[in-house]
Amino acid sequence: MTLMLPEGTSAAHLALVRITAGLAYFISLVTLVVFIVTIRGFGWPSAEGTFNVWINLPTFDPTTGGDVVERLNRDAMANVALGFALPFVIPAVVKSAAMMFEPVTLASEHTLIWTMTAWSFLPLSLLMRGIAMGRVAAMIALRRKMHAKLVAGLQPA
Repeated sequence: MTLMLPEGTSAAHLALVRITAGLAYFISLVTLVVFIVTIRGFGWPSAEGTFNVWINLPTFDPTTGGDVVERLNRDAMANVALGFALPFVIPAVVKSAAMMFEPVTLASEHTLIWTMTAWSFLPLSLLMRGIAMGRVAAMIALRRKMHAKLVAGLQPA
């Protein structure tokens, strides 16, 4: 985050940005750990019984494209990869945009808070989305496997 600050930034302001970035990222990592423990502890998505793809993934259309499990796994991996990369990409994009626009100084408390929030929680939301999509894909694959074993055990009439 400090790389996106303009040259000549005071040491006190640089320390404030570092502390704020560290705190924001620490909170996002704790949130991610709580999310993982919660979905594993409660057995989401199938602990409560049935799982409705239309309700839980309203923008996902299972009727288009190829296999649903492959698409969910691909989207999950893309979200996780983007979630890992975004904390490094955001400062680079801001630094590049500063060449065309006024540089971000983070001098205002509001600007500092919102920038740190976006920097830490956008990647967090992508990581959580990727983990959830991976869990849904694993659940669908398990249900298919169980159904295939059930059908294989049946004999024609």
